[in-house]
Amino acid sequence: MTIPPGGSRVSDIRFGIIGTGVPEQTLDGLPQYNGIAEWHAHYINETEGARVVACVSRTEAHAKRFAEKFGIEYYTDYRELLQRDDVDAVSICTASGAHAEAIIAAAEAGKHVLVEKPLDVTLEKCDAAIEACQKAGVMLSVSFTVRFVPAIGAIKEAVDRGDFGRLICGTAMCRRYRDEEYYAESQWRGTWAWDGGGACMNQGIHTIDTFLWLFGPVESVYAQTDTLGHKALEVEDVACATLRFKSGAIANIQCTTCAYPDFREDIAVHGEKGSVLWGDNGFRWEMMDPEFKFNPDDYAVRSEPYGRHRFFYADVVDALGNGRPPKVDGRQARVAVEVILAMYESARTGEVVRLG
Repeated sequence: MTIPPGGSRVSDIRFGIIGTGVPEQTLDGLPQYNGIAEWHAHYINETEGARVVACVSRTEAHAKRFAEKFGIEYYTDYRELLQRDDVDAVSICTASGAHAEAIIAAAEAGKHVLVEKPLDVTLEKCDAAIEACQKAGVMLSVSFTVRFVPAIGAIKEAVDRGDFGRLICGTAMCRRYRDEEYYAESQWRGTWAWDGGGACMNQGIHTIDTFLWLFGPVESVYAQTDTLGHKALEVEDVACATLRFKSGAIANIQCTTCAYPDFREDIAVHGEKGSVLWGDNGFRWEMMDPEFKFNPDDYAVRSEPYGRHRFFYADVVDALGNGRPPKVDGRQARVAVEVILAMYESARTGEVVRLG
């Protein structure tokens, strides 16, 4: 059962997982999960109207372990999984630079596609993936899950209503910590070919995507990057950028994987009529309008790791069931890749990079 655009669902949407992850993480009070793929499987199964039925890993031991944990079938070649009539959609959790290849194969097999960020690591591959899904008439959605945080949704609504007036400036910071062991766990991490970059393309892209979603199209980028906290890393572990938006707003982005012990993200939006701060330091509005009302308790989020994926899959299942586009489609997901690549070009050349 593949659900066409505008179609209806008569049973659960059945997912295959392509790419089963790397070494295990132990988290207090929660199941032991083996990287991001198992969190995807967990939240698919937690979503009403969805379930995982099969998985793929090139390493049979990894595929078998994953399959046993979730009670599903496994393969070592994703083409075999894509031949199954009882797979409606796939969730792609491979190395970032391998995303487009799997997306295109899935689309050609008539499967809807969900993919971990980023869409891919070059604009050429992003465009090929988008085109393949459009041609096949299947959904393409990328797991930019910060957009689904209720607090972020409230900020976006306020921006769109004009509550801030003209946006003036802002900041986006993603300050993570990744030790040498993290990069050693998987050969693709921290490589230009398969990770596409470092602190920006891997960790910071969630925050960057959200920031761009709030502020709109970018006119130009100036950035500096370096590798300061890791000994044998191809890609950047620290980056700072200044963005000029087409609206005229100016903003700063900072990303690093050297911020011990892991401070995650912060976003600030400042406009003519007020400001909002969201992130590790809480959620705070300061608006000039005395009638503006806000209760932060209304936007509390469950704190389990990767809990934002709960909202992502709820959106995808609803979109498939009701024949509407997902909230984060391929073209939207391409924007963050384009801006990050512009940051890298600016850092390499020392010049301001202008976007189309």
